[in-house]
Amino acid sequence: MAVDLGSSNASEEIQSYSQQGFKIFSRIIQAASEEKAISIFKAENLSSNSNESVSVKSIFLFRTNKLQRLAYLGYSAASIATVIVLMMLVTSMGDSALVVMIPLFFGFIWFGLGLSVARWKNCGHNGWLYLLALVVTMLLDTFMMGIAGIILWLYLIFAPQAKSVNYS
Repeated sequence: MAVDLGSSNASEEIQSYSQQGFKIFSRIIQAASEEKAISIFKAENLSSNSNESVSVKSIFLFRTNKLQRLAYLGYSAASIATVIVLMMLVTSMGDSALVVMIPLFFGFIWFGLGLSVARWKNCGHNGWLYLLALVVTMLLDTFMMGIAGIILWLYLIFAPQAKSVNYS
């Protein structure tokens, strides 16, 4: 809910919302209407208000921002080890297993991307900015032979968690 602080009954409206159980906080947004103010507020706070806990499903669907450093490192190591085992299986089985392994390989790529986005959002950034950082990193990697990707990975490991992420 939004309250027009310029109206004559703003304090009564705030008190009414408080009695109804709403959490009251002061955030001034200049907008032409209440609907516009609510949409601006939601757009600004969308990435930091994810209530999804960390699970494989929430990582696959890019719905969590609660992936901490150690969990990111553990999930990444497990994912990389699984991909290495899958690649060894494919090479030992021959070309017939390749058709089965391709969807699994793309699934692990999607999972790795979801891990990185979840950790990026845990650092306090917007999820769409990770896409931009990833494209720039890929372009730089063609010239720097992987150094930019390693720097991005190290940032995701060592960057502190954002203060706006709530674990309750």
